[in-house]
Amino acid sequence: MAVIGVEWVSVPLRLILGAIFIVHGYPKLFKDFKNVAGWLASEGFKPGAFWAFVLGATEFFGGVAILVGVASRVAAGLLIISMSTALLMGIFKWKKPFTKAPEAGWEFDAIILAGLITLFLLGSGMLSADQLIGWMLG
Repeated sequence: MAVIGVEWVSVPLRLILGAIFIVHGYPKLFKDFKNVAGWLASEGFKPGAFWAFVLGATEFFGGVAILVGVASRVAAGLLIISMSTALLMGIFKWKKPFTKAPEAGWEFDAIILAGLITLFLLGSGMLSADQLIGWMLG
Protein backbone atom coordinates (compact mmCIF):
# COMPACT_ATOMS: atom_id res chain seq x y z
CA MET A 1 0.00 0.00 0.00
CA ALA A 2 1.38 3.40 -0.97
CA VAL A 3 1.58 5.96 1.79
CA ILE A 4 1.69 9.66 1.06
CA GLY A 5 3.65 11.67 3.61
CA VAL A 6 2.23 14.64 5.48
CA GLU A 7 4.54 16.97 3.51
CA TRP A 8 2.22 16.49 0.50
CA VAL A 9 -1.00 17.34 2.36
CA SER A 10 -0.73 21.08 1.86
CA VAL A 11 -0.25 20.89 -1.93
CA PRO A 12 -3.93 20.50 -2.93
CA LEU A 13 -4.94 22.86 -0.13
CA ARG A 14 -2.51 25.49 -1.46
CA LEU A 15 -3.76 25.12 -5.02
CA ILE A 16 -7.43 25.51 -4.10
CA LEU A 17 -7.01 28.29 -1.51
CA GLY A 18 -4.59 30.18 -3.74
CA ALA A 19 -7.00 30.05 -6.67
CA ILE A 20 -9.94 31.16 -4.52
CA PHE A 21 -8.11 34.19 -3.16
CA ILE A 22 -6.65 35.22 -6.52
CA VAL A 23 -10.13 35.08 -8.08
CA HIS A 24 -11.67 37.06 -5.20
CA GLY A 25 -8.83 39.55 -4.77
CA TYR A 26 -8.23 40.47 -8.42
CA PRO A 27 -11.52 42.32 -8.99
CA LYS A 28 -11.30 44.07 -5.62
CA LEU A 29 -7.87 45.41 -6.47
CA PHE A 30 -7.94 45.89 -10.24
CA LYS A 31 -11.54 46.02 -11.53
CA ASP A 32 -14.02 47.26 -8.94
CA PHE A 33 -11.80 49.15 -6.50
CA LYS A 34 -14.06 52.21 -6.16
CA ASN A 35 -17.18 50.15 -5.35
CA VAL A 36 -15.27 47.96 -2.88
CA ALA A 37 -13.90 51.10 -1.18
CA GLY A 38 -17.40 52.56 -0.94
CA TRP A 39 -18.86 49.36 0.44
CA LEU A 40 -16.08 49.00 3.04
CA ALA A 41 -16.56 52.62 4.13
CA SER A 42 -20.31 52.00 4.49
CA GLU A 43 -19.52 49.01 6.71
CA GLY A 44 -17.38 51.18 8.99
CA PHE A 45 -13.93 50.47 7.56
CA LYS A 46 -12.70 54.02 7.01
CA PRO A 47 -10.99 55.25 4.96
CA GLY A 48 -12.60 52.87 2.49
CA ALA A 49 -9.89 53.21 -0.18
CA PHE A 50 -7.16 52.22 2.27
CA TRP A 51 -9.04 49.13 3.44
CA ALA A 52 -10.02 48.20 -0.13
CA PHE A 53 -6.33 48.26 -1.04
CA VAL A 54 -5.38 46.21 2.03
CA LEU A 55 -8.14 43.67 1.41
CA GLY A 56 -7.56 43.38 -2.34
CA ALA A 57 -3.77 43.16 -2.00
CA THR A 58 -3.99 40.63 0.83
CA GLU A 59 -6.37 38.42 -1.11
CA PHE A 60 -4.69 38.69 -4.52
CA PHE A 61 -1.01 38.65 -3.55
CA GLY A 62 -1.66 36.34 -0.60
CA GLY A 63 -3.40 33.98 -3.02
CA VAL A 64 -0.43 34.10 -5.38
CA ALA A 65 1.97 33.44 -2.49
CA ILE A 66 -0.08 30.49 -1.29
CA LEU A 67 -0.48 29.08 -4.80
CA VAL A 68 3.26 29.05 -5.51
CA GLY A 69 4.16 28.22 -1.93
CA VAL A 70 6.27 31.21 -0.98
CA ALA A 71 5.88 32.46 2.60
CA SER A 72 2.61 30.53 2.83
CA ARG A 73 2.43 30.84 6.60
CA VAL A 74 2.74 34.63 6.41
CA ALA A 75 0.10 34.85 3.66
CA ALA A 76 -2.19 32.41 5.48
CA GLY A 77 -1.80 34.40 8.70
CA LEU A 78 -2.88 37.63 6.99
CA LEU A 79 -5.78 35.89 5.28
CA ILE A 80 -6.84 34.32 8.60
CA ILE A 81 -7.33 37.86 9.91
CA SER A 82 -9.35 38.81 6.83
CA MET A 83 -11.53 35.70 6.87
CA SER A 84 -12.07 35.90 10.64
CA THR A 85 -13.37 39.44 10.15
CA ALA A 86 -15.66 38.31 7.30
CA LEU A 87 -16.91 35.37 9.32
CA LEU A 88 -17.61 37.41 12.46
CA MET A 89 -19.37 40.15 10.47
CA GLY A 90 -21.47 37.54 8.69
CA ILE A 91 -22.56 35.98 11.95
CA PHE A 92 -22.98 38.99 14.22
CA LYS A 93 -23.51 42.07 12.04
CA TRP A 94 -25.33 40.70 9.00
CA LYS A 95 -27.01 37.86 10.96
CA LYS A 96 -26.41 35.36 8.15
CA PRO A 97 -27.45 31.82 9.02
CA PHE A 98 -24.95 28.97 8.84
CA THR A 99 -26.41 27.93 5.51
CA LYS A 100 -28.83 29.88 3.37
CA ALA A 101 -29.54 27.87 0.23
CA PRO A 102 -29.36 28.75 -2.61
CA GLU A 103 -27.15 31.62 -1.39
CA ALA A 104 -24.09 31.13 0.79
CA GLY A 105 -24.41 31.51 4.51
CA TRP A 106 -21.30 31.73 6.64
CA GLU A 107 -20.36 28.08 6.03
CA PHE A 108 -18.13 29.03 3.06
CA ASP A 109 -16.20 31.53 5.19
CA ALA A 110 -15.83 28.94 7.95
CA ILE A 111 -14.41 26.21 5.68
CA ILE A 112 -12.01 28.69 4.04
CA LEU A 113 -10.87 29.81 7.50
CA ALA A 114 -10.34 26.18 8.54
CA GLY A 115 -8.27 25.57 5.40
CA LEU A 116 -6.14 28.65 6.10
CA ILE A 117 -5.52 27.58 9.70
CA THR A 118 -4.53 24.12 8.45
CA LEU A 119 -2.15 25.62 5.89
CA PHE A 120 -0.70 27.94 8.53
CA LEU A 121 0.06 24.94 10.75
CA LEU A 122 1.40 22.70 7.96
CA GLY A 123 3.35 25.22 5.91
CA SER A 124 3.94 25.09 2.16
CA GLY A 125 4.98 21.45 1.94
CA MET A 126 6.23 19.83 -1.24
CA LEU A 127 6.32 21.40 -4.69
CA SER A 128 6.67 24.89 -3.26
CA ALA A 129 9.00 27.82 -3.73
CA ASP A 130 9.71 27.67 0.02
CA GLN A 131 10.98 24.12 -0.33
CA LEU A 132 13.23 25.13 -3.21
CA ILE A 133 14.83 28.03 -1.33
CA GLY A 134 14.70 26.41 2.11
CA TRP A 135 12.65 29.08 3.85
CA MET A 136 11.09 28.51 7.24
CA LEU A 137 8.34 31.05 6.47
CA GLY A 138 6.41 28.57 4.39
